[in-house]
Amino acid sequence: MAAWEASFIEANILKAFQATGLSPFDLEVILKRFNIRQPGSGSGLGTSSNSKSSVLSASNWRKTEGLLRQVVKDRGDPKAQKLSRAFYQISVQKSLLEHEAQGLKHALINERLRRKRGKALPLEAPEDYNGRAIFWSPRKVKEARERQHQQELEQQQQQRQKVEASRLRNEARQAKAWAIQARRQARAEARISREAEKASRAAASRTQQQLKQALKTSQKGKRMRLKAAAKPASKKTVAAEPQGSGKASGAAAAAPSAQSQHGRKIKLLAKFR
Repeated sequence: MAAWEASFIEANILKAFQATGLSPFDLEVILKRFNIRQPGSGSGLGTSSNSKSSVLSASNWRKTEGLLRQVVKDRGDPKAQKLSRAFYQISVQKSLLEHEAQGLKHALINERLRRKRGKALPLEAPEDYNGRAIFWSPRKVKEARERQHQQELEQQQQQRQKVEASRLRNEARQAKAWAIQARRQARAEARISREAEKASRAAASRTQQQLKQALKTSQKGKRMRLKAAAKPASKKTVAAEPQGSGKASGAAAAAPSAQSQHGRKIKLLAKFR
């Protein structure tokens, strides 16, 4: 008799159906697979969960349903049935989420282990390679390791070059920005200097005009005073001169010139002489 014929018996078939919960029909067999036991949990947990001060787990749907039946006497109450279904959904969702989290944790661990593995050696297959297994000599392995090391050095050099090029670009960009700022500041200072020089020239021009105007006013006043002082003197000279007397005219001509109140000599114009 073959081995599979010896194992394919009625007892084993019934045991397989019982393990899947099909015969006899039992949902707890499947739900137990989603119940993740916490570290340190033991037989004492079940007894402690029955106490009044213990907290029921969301995954322990059977105990939650039993406690609900003890509290609610009317099992046909729609609210009680709705609450029972809510407890069941929460229990199933929590179990699925815990199972998914456990799977993601294992996947993360495997990914970290995979990343720590070394890279494949760049072994060069022969030209007549047709997919069969190849046994590499120690010399070939050494050459492949040297090539791999050289490739890693080239990659590191390229990475350093990229970093250096990025640094140079940043420095050039910063130097350009500084130059633009310096030119802008120089233009602003030159504009301020031009405005100050323009204001200074305008002030000097106004001062020069004021001086010229004051000089003209002073000269005009002086001429008017001289003219006013010369008129009485000429009248007195004409009145004192007798008619037909040459000596008197000579004496009048030799008379001293008029003076101002301040003792300055007044020079008469030609028409008053």
